[in-house]
Amino acid sequence: MANVRFDTKEEEEIEYHTDKKSLSDSLSSHKPDPSLGYGDKTTGSNLYNVLKKFLNNKKASLCGALVFIAVKRYPDETDVSDIISQLRSNHVMVYIVVDSIPSGGSNSETLYEMSYQTNGYCAFATGWHLQWAFDYVFDAIAWHYQFIAENFVVSGSGRIEIPVFKTPLLPGYSDTCSFAILPIRRWLTACSKFGPGTRTLDNSFVSMNYTIESTDGSSVYKFPSDDAIPLHGTAQSDDVYFNGSLSYKWTIDYDYNTDEPQIIECRMYSVYYHDFLPLPDFK
Repeated sequence: MANVRFDTKEEEEIEYHTDKKSLSDSLSSHKPDPSLGYGDKTTGSNLYNVLKKFLNNKKASLCGALVFIAVKRYPDETDVSDIISQLRSNHVMVYIVVDSIPSGGSNSETLYEMSYQTNGYCAFATGWHLQWAFDYVFDAIAWHYQFIAENFVVSGSGRIEIPVFKTPLLPGYSDTCSFAILPIRRWLTACSKFGPGTRTLDNSFVSMNYTIESTDGSSVYKFPSDDAIPLHGTAQSDDVYFNGSLSYKWTIDYDYNTDEPQIIECRMYSVYYHDFLPLPDFK
């Protein structure tokens, strides 16, 4: 385990831990503190410099690591293919929660790309939606074996049917699995006439509804519904009770007001072992 604050005037060192208490104590004593920041709206985040240090560290193994990042200040880099390649070669999954109203920096696209290319995901939100998105992204710590990582390029209106699947749960056992679905690809940079630092949601997204149900019809999860957690920014995450003896299907209906390509990301996780899944094509 490791933690670090970035975007401080004096760059801080990554702290490594071998037990939860040490990590917890370090997090408690290194809370976000705006007085330590750059103090301007223009400087880009040093996130990638810090991430490179982690990737080249000699203290902790990288293989299968989970990286969780909370971003308020955007980086300026437009090409981080070297970092993405190193992450992918070590099966490192990156999860990022981004405030859609930045405190500085210019490029959020690389954040989305880095998470997408590692089978993680990047959620954009603000206000209390950001708080909830940040909370739910950490489900990957409790349910850390990913067994679905699908990305669908869509446009207009239509339906996605994820092929019938079984969970990694053993037959006869029942347990919860977590999942996340991201029907909104990104937040767009608003034109300067809207004011500096302003961001607007990609407004081509109209609606989404889906079901996760057993093929025998005995178990059905529906979104939206009173029992389902709502969409927080660009992501919706929840957990579902599964039976290891049953097969399931995930059917998604989507509606966008444009024929421009969109990407819907689907992720599902279990506490039971599953090997690494194939990664998206990367050039």
